[in-house]
Parts: sequence; structure tokens; C-alpha cells
Amino acid sequence: MAYNLRVELMRSSLQIVRRWWKFLLAGIGLAVVFGAPRLARHLMETRALTTGPNGWETPASLGVPFERVAIPSGVRRLDSYVVTADGACENPPVIVIYHGVQETISEWVKAQRFLYDHCVSSVVFDYTGSGNSSRPARFEAVGEDCVRAYEFASSHFSGKRIYALGHSMGNAPMLEAVPHFSSQPAGVIVANAFASLRSVAGTKGAFYRVLAYTIPDWWDNVKSVQEIRVPLLVVHSDADQVNPIDGGRKIFAAARQPKELAVLHGYRHNDLYQKPTEGWWSAVLVFINAPTPLATQGTSNSALPPHQKVVALELLSSRWSPYSLWYAK
Repeated sequence: MAYNLRVELMRSSLQIVRRWWKFLLAGIGLAVVFGAPRLARHLMETRALTTGPNGWETPASLGVPFERVAIPSGVRRLDSYVVTADGACENPPVIVIYHGVQETISEWVKAQRFLYDHCVSSVVFDYTGSGNSSRPARFEAVGEDCVRAYEFASSHFSGKRIYALGHSMGNAPMLEAVPHFSSQPAGVIVANAFASLRSVAGTKGAFYRVLAYTIPDWWDNVKSVQEIRVPLLVVHSDADQVNPIDGGRKIFAAARQPKELAVLHGYRHNDLYQKPTEGWWSAVLVFINAPTPLATQGTSNSALPPHQKVVALELLSSRWSPYSLWYAK
């Protein structure tokens, strides 16, 4: 009798433990479902969107005249370098640069020097939480900053052809912001982009893999690019090991026409600003100076400024091949 009683008590205790274990697992599941997005947002804002102060380099460090402007974005201020093309340049285009994660504007002075030497004005700015811009970083603020930076450039360079260029993670808020610009840019340039934040996060280190499993599908470039209704250029290197070229191809496939894809050979992810050269920037220079989408086998040089005539020819030399460019009209 005593033995049977002990057995029954043990069974009852096991059932209670199982029941409470199920409740505990359910509680953990609910905490993950409802708490993970908040945790992911916190990690994004503190680990990805926040940088140290801006570096000492300015365009003047490389002999380029510039203005340092605090662009208003709501109650916040965005630190920026504004370079205006030389007065001898005829109708120079303007590029607004949306830089990548963990970068600051001081790292882009070589690119601004390169563009200045090619009669291109430029604006590069730090998002809220980056460099010397207002703090703290906020996920929503980045999108607002993208709009305000473009509106500033549009006003500052009134009457000029303005292009929006995104690099790496900067493409995501840029593409989401373009439909909200008060006036549309002459074109959009997507450089070294991922297909979506969730897709690329799953291929990175432990921090980003955690993000991939917890975040909503923020910053889906394949989806956002479908809302772009101006000429589009996608530039990507087949040697990019940060954001593999497959992401750029997916964005190009999803984009509306007219669109162009330039596949570069052998360039690293950050070469456009760390080591700016004709080889990397040629496709961009032709795109922003061409009055119409380019033909597959090249473009007429008659409509290009003299300093750009060589650029069109260089597309088939050095690290380029005749099959590096795809154009869709």
C-alpha cells in the first residue's frame, strides 16, 4: 500500500513539473515573440547605427574647397561636407552620398576629391547617431535624415541634376526615402547593396545571425527598388565579400526600367571611397552625364563633357570586360 502511494505521488509530481515546464516554455516563447523586435532595434541603434566622432579629415585636407553644413532634420542636425564643382565646369551634376554602416563623412574625402576632379559636386552626411551628428541613433530617424539631406541638396544646388548614391547599408534607407522626396532625382545609384537586411544578416557573424532571426524584415531593397521611377544604376563587384553580388543582381532584376547594371571585377567592398579610381567610378560618371540610357555596346561621346570622353572608352579596358554592362530600356 505504502509503495503504491509513493508511486502515485511521484507521478503527480512529474505531471506538475511537466505542466509548469510547458508554462515556462510558453512564457519564454511569448517573451521572444514580443521582446525580440525591441531587442533587435536596440542592437541596431547601439551597435550598427552609432559610431564614434567624425575623424579629422576634410576635403580641404586634400586641397578641395568645401562647406561644412549642419543640415536640419527635425530637431536634429546632420554633420555634412558639401563640395561644389569648380566654376569652370559646365553644368556639373550633384551626387548625394548615403554612406554605409559604421562610416563617417571623414572617410569619404578621397571620393569627394575624385568627384571634384571630374566636375561633380557632392554632399556626404552623417546620419543621426553617426560622427558629429545629433544623438542618440534612432531607427526611424535614419529614414527622415535621408529625405532631409536630399531636400538640402536640392535647395543648395537649385537647378542642377541631382543623383542619389547609396553604398552598402546606406542603400536601404535611401531607397525607402526616394519616393518621399519633394522632387525626384535625375537618377539613383545602388552600390554594393544587400537584397534585404534579414537575408544578409544570416550570413554574417553571431551578432548579425541573432538579428536575422529576431528582426522584422526591415530594409528590403528588392521590395523598395520597385518604387523607384527614375533611371537606376546598380554597381557591384564580383569580388565583394561583404555583400555578395547576388544581392545586386536581385535588386536589378526587381527594378523598373530604365535600369542599368555594371558588374565590376576585382574591387573590394569599400574601394569606391577608400581607393577611388576611374575603374570603379567610370560607370557612375557615364550614367550621370548621359542624357539618355546607354546602349549595350557603348555610348556616343558627342553629348559628354570633354573630360568624360575617355571614360566611356575605359569601360572596356582594365578590370572591365565588354560583357560587364547590362542595360535595359
